Amino acid sequence: MSKIGIIIRREYLSRVRKKSFVIMTFLGPILFIGIMAAGIWVTQVDQTQHHVLVIDHSGLVSQTEQSSNRLESRFQDRFVESSDITYAFTKERPSDDEFKEGPYTLMVEFDDGIFQNHKGYLFYKKVPSVTFTSRLSRELEAALEQLKVTQDLSISFEEYKRLKTPVSLVQKDIEKQDETSLKQEQAAIGMVFAVIIFFFIFLFGSLVMRGVIEEKTSRIVEVIVSSVKPFQLMLGKIFGIGLVGLTQFVMWVLLSFIFLSIAEAVFNAGYLNPSTLVDAQEMANMGNNQADFYQTLAQNDAFNILLRINWPVMLGLFLFYFVGGYLVYASLFAAIGAAVDSETDTQQFMTPVMLPLFFSYLVAIMSVNNPEGMAATIFSIIPLTSPPVMMIRAAMGISGPQVWQLVLSMTLLVAFFFFTVWIAGRIYRTGILMYGKKPTWKELGKWIIYKS
Repeated sequence: MSKIGIIIRREYLSRVRKKSFVIMTFLGPILFIGIMAAGIWVTQVDQTQHHVLVIDHSGLVSQTEQSSNRLESRFQDRFVESSDITYAFTKERPSDDEFKEGPYTLMVEFDDGIFQNHKGYLFYKKVPSVTFTSRLSRELEAALEQLKVTQDLSISFEEYKRLKTPVSLVQKDIEKQDETSLKQEQAAIGMVFAVIIFFFIFLFGSLVMRGVIEEKTSRIVEVIVSSVKPFQLMLGKIFGIGLVGLTQFVMWVLLSFIFLSIAEAVFNAGYLNPSTLVDAQEMANMGNNQADFYQTLAQNDAFNILLRINWPVMLGLFLFYFVGGYLVYASLFAAIGAAVDSETDTQQFMTPVMLPLFFSYLVAIMSVNNPEGMAATIFSIIPLTSPPVMMIRAAMGISGPQVWQLVLSMTLLVAFFFFTVWIAGRIYRTGILMYGKKPTWKELGKWIIYKS
């Protein structure tokens, strides 16, 4: 076995055998599922019961009901009560003390001036959620719209709704006019892969840097470099820790799938709702006819998006950029670790390395809205930003003229990896044995061009 292979084996086995690795491998999916479950539980449990007093000074949205002789909503389909909200109407504002001591949790006040200033007032005892505030605003806005239609246009609101013509634009590729384009939806799926790459690089790249610093400060590196070259040590550490990260990632995926399946079976959490996929009776009628089954799936929007993605190509590109992006940034992290004596000294060197990584994440987010824009195209080719951004384009499918851009992106990433390894190796060989001095950027430049 080569010396690099020995170092890779040492780095891999020494880390996967740690209790912290085993604990986090199993604890990670549990925490992830726990956070998801807690979010669902909080959403369902935290349903605050609101009693809303609507102060309608001008009688715009309320009127006196003859049977009960009290103010009620003027329109039957507005201010409808439900399990989490009830309404009461009045024309006179109660005093602050009356509101504080009364049963109402919210108080909405407005008059006919709302047509000019477009403002009403919401008083509360406890701050309501943004969702609930928006709900009240939409309810009041719809009621005022209905009032203006019936009074100003002298037609019923049903006739007015018939006059309105809602329009949606169905996107179609000029080359594939027989099918609806779902490019942006596919780009959103690519964003999931981009996020995985970003966090993997950030987490395990930093782990490489900390590992180098630990060996340097403990002086064990002085013994190691007596048997292997610093460059070999650096490559072994990068690949070894990369394999550790890849192992943990694969385990997280498998365990998350297993735990989710168990949680769904035990708690019936409804992660997959069969009614949103294929009707059960329809599946029964299909029997064993697989052609009808896949045709039905293709007519479902959610499945249609998944079926449009070329998964073999997508997963292959994900693996390439997943590994390539890590190797590029891990090389730079290793160089930083060799140049300093402690993590507190890394700040001046970390910023230039982290900025392109965070920038690539921001570009990936923007590329979801404009996946075929100039920014997405350019930054999917530049090596420091291509790993996350190219995932957006890969999810949409790369064909025709875009193939050369993919080839160029992959070529530049490989070439840039060798370039960063060369630079990192020259910094590593000098910095790994230097102690007690904080190097400057100028000194790092000298290390790079120094001929041994």
